[in-house]
Amino acid sequence: MYDALGTKKRLVIIFIIAATVAIIAACLTARVGRARHALACAEPVELIPYDGKVEHIFTHELIFDTAKAFSPANSVRDCFDKDHLTAAEFKALLGELYENDYVLVSLDGVVGGAQPRVPRGKKPLVMSFDDMTYDTVNRGCIDKIIISDGELCDYTKNAEPQITRERENVTVLESFIEQHPDFSPSGARATLCVNGYNGILGYRCTPNCKVSEQRRADDTAECRKLVSELKRRGYTFASHTYYHTYFNGCAASTIEKDCAAWQKYIEPIVGKTRALCFPAGEHNAKSEKMDIFKRYGFDTFLCVGDFIGTDYERASKDAEYIYRLPFDGTALRLYEKAYARLADTRAIYDGTRYRPFSFKGGYHK
Repeated sequence: MYDALGTKKRLVIIFIIAATVAIIAACLTARVGRARHALACAEPVELIPYDGKVEHIFTHELIFDTAKAFSPANSVRDCFDKDHLTAAEFKALLGELYENDYVLVSLDGVVGGAQPRVPRGKKPLVMSFDDMTYDTVNRGCIDKIIISDGELCDYTKNAEPQITRERENVTVLESFIEQHPDFSPSGARATLCVNGYNGILGYRCTPNCKVSEQRRADDTAECRKLVSELKRRGYTFASHTYYHTYFNGCAASTIEKDCAAWQKYIEPIVGKTRALCFPAGEHNAKSEKMDIFKRYGFDTFLCVGDFIGTDYERASKDAEYIYRLPFDGTALRLYEKAYARLADTRAIYDGTRYRPFSFKGGYHK
């Protein structure tokens, strides 16, 4: 009997040791896998000039918890449904783009008439993410982007697990490129078009944030580290205006105030940028208000629409106007045919949205 008990103990110990070894092996395999992907991405690929239309698409922050985001108790659920993708939709979108032979190129690589270089048979795609403020806490979006164990991750306090790499555009994109390094043959990533009125990337690093001075200082320090890592990986930054200022309805003095705040509080964190993204795409290239943006160093303007620009914009010598296609709930439902060259919007539509794909109406009650 005692010998049997001793044998059982030994078997338990052996089992524990074997399980531990298996876990360690799995971790090492994962790290080796990531290393192999990095090596694959580093392998030389022949890039040739692309003579054709360069597609530009953009998204806002993603929704990962559709039950919260589209709940009747969420006062902004119509906005979420109209202007956002879910994490599942963004993952599916990346898969569609990949299957349709698109590869990422940087915004910097196509401005000023520059001709992007891509592998033979591939088509260039510029991607950007707007807002990136994360101030809708506990409503189905993440709290912030962080660095964890050397990886870009998304963090949500009231979620389980709190840290993942599958809930937000940046982290989903990073995970996708690890699996498909040829999606970014030149190391390009997205352009992050950030505001400033409530910090950026989930960090309350500006005076308008209602936090203590110590919290602001701590968040600023952490945000600088994150921005440095994002840039190292190929992300670039653009202004989405400090206050999310709509061009058409504001005075010149409002734009002046906005640009000054961006220059004072955001530029020291993300660095100087020539690119500015108009909220909702609102702008008037002929307006004298445009001269204020130019005076602050902006000369690359991101607009909205499947459009090549007005004659005036295309003839401009001191500015470039780039039109982008939004990917959000509205676009998925309304632009199925127009977007077919990029993705099958019906196929990627998230069935957990509270409105069906067939919904074509407005959003005002």
